[in-house]
Amino acid sequence: MSKNFEPLKDRLRIICDRLDPDEQAYFRPLIDNFSGLTSEFQRIMRDLGKFGGKIGEGSAFAIHREVQNLFDKANRGE
Repeated sequence: MSKNFEPLKDRLRIICDRLDPDEQAYFRPLIDNFSGLTSEFQRIMRDLGKFGGKIGEGSAFAIHREVQNLFDKANRGE
């Protein structure tokens, strides 16, 4: 079962582009070095919560749910 986290990483890069330069410098390495470990994903999700409304238009909850679904889909091997 090959795990493909590229759709997740692509979505996170879009989110990262919306952040301030200092936040991008911190967050982008987390995305680029993401290997699929649950602990890494939990850190990313925690940090998304800290960025608040900067992560996208509309509901932050909806964006968190979308990111979670991309992670789950990759883990299922879809």
